[in-house]
Amino acid sequence: MAICHGVAGHDNGIAFLRAQPVGMIDGLVDGGYTGRYEVICPVCGDDPDLSYDQVPPDLQRLRGPSESLAGGLAAFHAHVGLADAAPTGAATT
Repeated sequence: MAICHGVAGHDNGIAFLRAQPVGMIDGLVDGGYTGRYEVICPVCGDDPDLSYDQVPPDLQRLRGPSESLAGGLAAFHAHVGLADAAPTGAATT
């Protein structure tokens, strides 16, 4: 499956940002969270039941991870084609 980074609407609204789990067992978080954030896009072939180290390198690049929530949101917006969108609650001048 091809990764469609930056193509607006390709994800049909199902891509999401999540806290990166340390590991996954049977689709459940194992060992808590790393403090990082990752983009998950099932339309691009990602499986949210798998941990970062269980997905192929192209999906690892998609996932990130981002060191901060702001970085994760920027990566998510870029992936779904909303790179120019202002964050909710952002001041405008």
